[in-house]
Amino acid sequence: MGVKTLNKYIQLYKEYFKLELKTAIEYRINFIIQVVSMFLNNVIWMVFWAIIFAKFPVINGWSLNDIILLYAVLSAAFGFKGMFFGGESQISNCVVDGKLDYYLTTPKKSLLHILVSKIDWFDLGDLLFGLVLAFIFLPLYKLPLFFILLIPCILIILSFGIIVGSLSFYIGNSQSLSDSLYGAIIAFSSYPASIYSGIAKFIVFFIIPAGFITTVPVILLKSFDWIWFGLLYAFAVAILLLAIYVFYKGLKKYESGNLIGVRL
Repeated sequence: MGVKTLNKYIQLYKEYFKLELKTAIEYRINFIIQVVSMFLNNVIWMVFWAIIFAKFPVINGWSLNDIILLYAVLSAAFGFKGMFFGGESQISNCVVDGKLDYYLTTPKKSLLHILVSKIDWFDLGDLLFGLVLAFIFLPLYKLPLFFILLIPCILIILSFGIIVGSLSFYIGNSQSLSDSLYGAIIAFSSYPASIYSGIAKFIVFFIIPAGFITTVPVILLKSFDWIWFGLLYAFAVAILLLAIYVFYKGLKKYESGNLIGVRL
């Protein structure tokens, strides 16, 4: 993708952002409640962990500070994904309902167009929470590394979402399955991968790649290692390429919903 093409998509995102923001402002009370409720939900989880670690200062090599870093990465990564690529959650629904027609008739790459077409304001609470934790609990000199590590984490979350959303191309209506799998990656990412062993650890790293989303970044923030850093980025690129392949391979199976409508 060239610079000129990238700029076109940035401009496209800006237009969607203005539209979504205008809608959110019209229902500002609901908008504020969504953001604040997600932020407070994360605070409650931190209180829960603080109570546990007050009795058990170290659990399987992890301290409360490690868990805080885990949630900083998790919240910020999911928040960024929702704010910039919120359309990922609509892929399965678009396939089943024939709503891909609109994206296929525009002179844009259909996948990227879908991804930037929705902004999930609910994830703004996650994003703010993750950034607050990072700025409070990380030394200033580690903040650049934190943001560098967020990039592959966001790509992994996004790619996994594209893959599970694209299942509807292959097995029909898979909205429930896609939601369950996406919920699984959130759940598994909320805990350090060190609590798993054997086949479970393999699944958490390579099937539902939660370990790469949170555990590896926390390890790197605590003690940087070029090998783990390279593996994290290599895995992120690999799963992104897989997601693109799965989507466009499935797109060949797509049957138009013959929908004629105007997107407002």
